[in-house]
Amino acid sequence: MMDLLDTLIDAFFAPLWPPVLAGALIALLAFGQRWLADQPLSCSTGFANLATWLRPGAQRDRDGDWRVVFLLGIVLGGLLAALTDGAPAWQGTAAEFGRFYSALVPDSSIGSAVWWLVGGLMIGLGARLAGGCTSGHTIAGVAMGAPASIVASAVFFAVAVGSAQLAAWMLGV
Repeated sequence: MMDLLDTLIDAFFAPLWPPVLAGALIALLAFGQRWLADQPLSCSTGFANLATWLRPGAQRDRDGDWRVVFLLGIVLGGLLAALTDGAPAWQGTAAEFGRFYSALVPDSSIGSAVWWLVGGLMIGLGARLAGGCTSGHTIAGVAMGAPASIVASAVFFAVAVGSAQLAAWMLGV
């Protein structure tokens, strides 16, 4: 038992988290969420709940308050992962992300911030138009066998592959 515990502790502090461990934790979270709250795991709806928290006088959905806590957990979990993987991302340079990233993202801090902000807004808009985000559809929806999530996830992957191929071709990367 101690060997297993030592292996898990070593995995959390490895230079890169093993994909099997990360996938198992996500699956555990998705099924645990469904079992404990009887609601699917989702991020984009959490942003809608957060917006009602921040808007004065807005009618709050108290049943959805857990989603705001979930969003906080995503941020804190990402911070924990960055701090325990041996090399936090903010210590890296754009060149470490590859030629595609360097060709696509502006070199200045302001340009990068605007690029990521616009990208985040587009992702949020797409998530609302698709009736859920990629994690909600692909992790929770597909796991629960929801036909709409299976179709949405197939579209997400097809568009991602197509966009990456088109951008690589256009950038000559």
